[in-house]
Amino acid sequence: MAMRVKGLAAAGFACAMLALGGCSGAGASGDGDAAGGGGPTLTITSPAEGATVTAPVTLTFTSSEDIGPEESGKHHVHVTIDGRTDDYKVVTSTTHRIDGLTPGRHRIGVTLQHADHSDAGASAQVNVNVSGGGETETTAPSRGGGYDYP
Repeated sequence: MAMRVKGLAAAGFACAMLALGGCSGAGASGDGDAAGGGGPTLTITSPAEGATVTAPVTLTFTSSEDIGPEESGKHHVHVTIDGRTDDYKVVTSTTHRIDGLTPGRHRIGVTLQHADHSDAGASAQVNVNVSGGGETETTAPSRGGGYDYP
């Protein structure tokens, strides 16, 4: 009986160590590791953190989930500017043109959403410095009103 208890204790310890291995700090911003079972991921690939850009800004990102129109049942992304989560654009592809950013520092945020707009658990953000302006063009309105920034 003592051997059986030791075996169970060793198995329990091994399971606990495996569980703790998933807490390495990677993905602390809410991005999980889909391959490791940690949930969906969302990563901004362009522009780079701290980049100086001109308007309009082309945003590109990758996701571990298929992105598509809400009516398709696929996930989509909400793009926000300067932390204004109630003023977002619904984006259904991995590239999005952000028009109308004024010169200066801005934070571009993305959150992965289920088709019903509930949070899918992944987000990312990047800070950029917009220098001067290029052309601006109004994009299609979104559910959130669509970038009502200065």
